[in-house]
Amino acid sequence: MSTSSKENTYEIFEDIKKNLNRGVKDRSHGYHTPIFSNIDKENSIDSRIVVLRKFDPKKMVLNFHTDFRSPKVHNLKKNNKSLFVFYDQKLKIQLRIKTSSTINNQNNICKDMWENTKLYSRKCYLTLKSPSSITNQPEDGIHESLKGKEPTKKESEKGYKNFTVIENHIMLIDWLYLSASGHRRLIISFKDINPIFDWVIP
Repeated sequence: MSTSSKENTYEIFEDIKKNLNRGVKDRSHGYHTPIFSNIDKENSIDSRIVVLRKFDPKKMVLNFHTDFRSPKVHNLKKNNKSLFVFYDQKLKIQLRIKTSSTINNQNNICKDMWENTKLYSRKCYLTLKSPSSITNQPEDGIHESLKGKEPTKKESEKGYKNFTVIENHIMLIDWLYLSASGHRRLIISFKDINPIFDWVIP
């Protein structure tokens, strides 16, 4: 790899980290709501949109929140291999990030994030029924007393046992830049936390 191309790869890597940080903070950024995929109990792929809650550029970890009762938690216990897909239309960049997921429930990591979670978000963890459970009618599972309003802080604490932080340790980044003048694709793997760069055909 030439010196110029090596410098360019590091610039791309720094730009990826910068935009992942923006995705956490800016709700309008394309990286704020990536697609998260894992293997389900049928040994097939299960995907959904999640909200990016934290990015640690030193440890290369992506975080999102979920309900401990959700099927994805049960499935990640059996197989912690996972994948994120990010796309930003303005940047014209797609990221496919392979990760290894760790479940945090009722520990210090979880407690710290819970303390910074707003009441209207805590409400999601107060459902009487587990996520994905069968219901006789369309409903969100929230008790009638909380319909259309936020819980008090005391009421919200009942949801803490369900609140879960999924830490996703980045194993590989597949960067794809789409351009009419020619697409570019870069694979970033890691030895410990040191990046290894390989240009590939898009």
